[in-house]
Amino acid sequence: MVGALLEELAHTLGLITDSARRGEDLLVSQYQENASKILGGLDRELEFDLAGDLSETLRILYNEAAKRIRMEDMEACIERIESAHEMIREIEKAWAGIIAFN
Repeated sequence: MVGALLEELAHTLGLITDSARRGEDLLVSQYQENASKILGGLDRELEFDLAGDLSETLRILYNEAAKRIRMEDMEACIERIESAHEMIREIEKAWAGIIAFN
């Protein structure tokens, strides 16, 4: 489930960036809301009993991504969304590595 949520989040972040570049404020808001919901889902999937430190680190990263996603200014929005997108791509790569290892 986590892998699917990360993939969906990465796709949604791309949609936010594309919409922001086109000046489609309503779509940006809708995609930001969707991305926030996905991040909430990822946060709910954290298992602190099994992976305490890793879960704490992921929670920090998810919270930082959420802050970047909520930016209102379109110029800052694009830059921050791209940085959040890069963070999520790195988490997605690490997650794929963990799955492949198991």
